[in-house]
Amino acid sequence: MGDTNQPRACSTCPAICGSVVDRGEPFGPLCDHCWADVQALEDHRQALTEGADAPAPPAPPLCRDCGTEQDRFETGYGHWVLLEPRTPLPAHIVPDGQRWAIGSDGCAVNWGDGFPSDHTCRIRHELVCPVRQRPDTLPPVFGIIWDENRRQCETSMSDTG
Repeated sequence: MGDTNQPRACSTCPAICGSVVDRGEPFGPLCDHCWADVQALEDHRQALTEGADAPAPPAPPLCRDCGTEQDRFETGYGHWVLLEPRTPLPAHIVPDGQRWAIGSDGCAVNWGDGFPSDHTCRIRHELVCPVRQRPDTLPPVFGIIWDENRRQCETSMSDTG
């Protein structure tokens, strides 16, 4: 058998060093630097999929479309998401992939097709942003929240105008 202590070559860069580790399928042997790049890319893909694209602090937690302040939370993968600041919704009425809960560490977690332990969840503000089309294809409560957001936006515009 070969010497398992021999340095291995990274499959992405020309590095041959002690930090090269077999990262399993489909990655193979990668050095720490290339592995960090892969993880960052996967985190970015997850953020795009989940809609976790809010600006990080110190920027204010404002919706870039309607300008209203939202609840902003960091995700476990280092991105930020704006969640609707109202009362949590019953998770069973929220579509798969749109159920967010806040973990004990303060990070927002997307439950995918699962349910948080208390069976309530938060939703991304984008789903009920009054600048976007009214969400008539989602459960009626989304339309109700959208209507309230629209009313608040119109009220704040008339107060400043």
